[in-house]
Amino acid sequence: MSEKIEILLYVCGAVAIALLANYLAATWASKDNKWSLLLLAIVVISPLVFITFGLVTTRIGVALASGTIDSLLTITTVLLGLLTFGEWNKLSLYQYIGLLLVLVGLLVVQFAPSIKV
Repeated sequence: MSEKIEILLYVCGAVAIALLANYLAATWASKDNKWSLLLLAIVVISPLVFITFGLVTTRIGVALASGTIDSLLTITTVLLGLLTFGEWNKLSLYQYIGLLLVLVGLLVVQFAPSIKV
């Protein structure tokens, strides 16, 4: 497997696990019964968020990993809120523009040539 594909899989895994944790936390918080299986799921998955982040940082460094994972997590979590929780009316036009800028920033970080110092 090529190194770039391996890194992509690690990034996708880290984002997917963090997105699942965000979904579980939001769902758990909306319920009246806080002592449920959702709480157990959150406790189990939360450490995996940090472990997968660490696995990505060992491959591409903290700066690039954080920028990539956090940008993707921002975009996917907002999409989760819009599509799953129906929060379309909770974002303003400026916030949608901000999300577009996050996406543009992610593309620049990923595809701009790096300068070796």
